[in-house]
Amino acid sequence: MGSMLAEGLWSTLDAPPPLHSDAVVVEPAVTADQVLTRLDGRAHGGVKDSFARMDLSGEGLTLLFTATWFYRKGGQGRKRGESTSWTAVTSPTELAEWTRRHDTRDVLLPPLLQRAHFRIMAKYVDGQIAAGAVARLGSGTVDVSNVYVMPGHRLDWAELAEAIGTYFPCRPLVGYERGAALRAALEGGFLPTGELRVWVR
Repeated sequence: MGSMLAEGLWSTLDAPPPLHSDAVVVEPAVTADQVLTRLDGRAHGGVKDSFARMDLSGEGLTLLFTATWFYRKGGQGRKRGESTSWTAVTSPTELAEWTRRHDTRDVLLPPLLQRAHFRIMAKYVDGQIAAGAVARLGSGTVDVSNVYVMPGHRLDWAELAEAIGTYFPCRPLVGYERGAALRAALEGGFLPTGELRVWVR
């Protein structure tokens, strides 16, 4: 998949993978006209307005959801070998089970397991995956995404942050959620920092 980043707006050059946006606003000064120009010729597509500053409802797009960005200061995390129910996924078989539970079979592929800046995390309870998350090291911070928990279980975000810190010590964590997941993240020590919107057509 080719992409370009120009004038504060990232976009794909062709159709993105499932669940990914065609365009992402990365600077607050980006305008709706810039976004629409990047989407020109695409019957369907998604836009992540990272600053929730534009209304695209009159431009043939529908608001899919609004969410809240959050941040947590970096910590040391657990030392390797210390007891924890969270671990990094290491095998294609384990990844297949992880993605089956999260319905991301065509999104998170085995080659990601070989990338040092990626960790696909799984929490095990009684030998079964009860929760999962993806941690990706970016420009000094770790993006936490694709967080899920199976019915009947509770996700402790403070515990998740500590587990991620095992692999990326002292790095601050960022991400976004909404609803019950957002409330759980804030209870786990994350701080809200702003809003975002995702639009689709």
